[in-house]
Amino acid sequence: MTVQIRKGTLEDIEAIQNIAEKSWHDTYEDIIPRAVQDRFLDMFYNLETLKTRVSATPFAVLEQDANVIGFANFIELEKRKSELAAFYLLPGVKNMGYGTMLLDEGIKLFALPLPLFVNVELENTNAIAFYKARGFVDWDKFEEDFYGHKLETVRLQLIQHVEEEV
Repeated sequence: MTVQIRKGTLEDIEAIQNIAEKSWHDTYEDIIPRAVQDRFLDMFYNLETLKTRVSATPFAVLEQDANVIGFANFIELEKRKSELAAFYLLPGVKNMGYGTMLLDEGIKLFALPLPLFVNVELENTNAIAFYKARGFVDWDKFEEDFYGHKLETVRLQLIQHVEEEV
């Protein structure tokens, strides 16, 4: 089995759409109503929007035997700050170490400045545990209106990449 992480390209858009849809429906089934999920996916993972995002912002894709099974989308916010805007794996490959690999390699691949921020829905306890186990700490907590659905969101930050510690 060959696993690699590389920069995403326009040829990856269909796989990114598939992963986003499957991951969202798996992760948020009991948190966000399906109609709200689908509205978000239609807005941010349609072909035209993804063409722009993949061309303009850093995307890392995770391949297993030449099949894309995960992706991460990063944004440089301002000098010396970054954001993890999207981070998804196919449901069947979670808890296998791929998420850690994708996060670590994505940070290195794009030489991302720290701190690195990520917003996570408070009820997505698996994601919060994942990020905290990798050095992220609480930064802020807020309520947001997500297409008419109220969400409590926690903003986490990574100040020092775990692999940088001595």
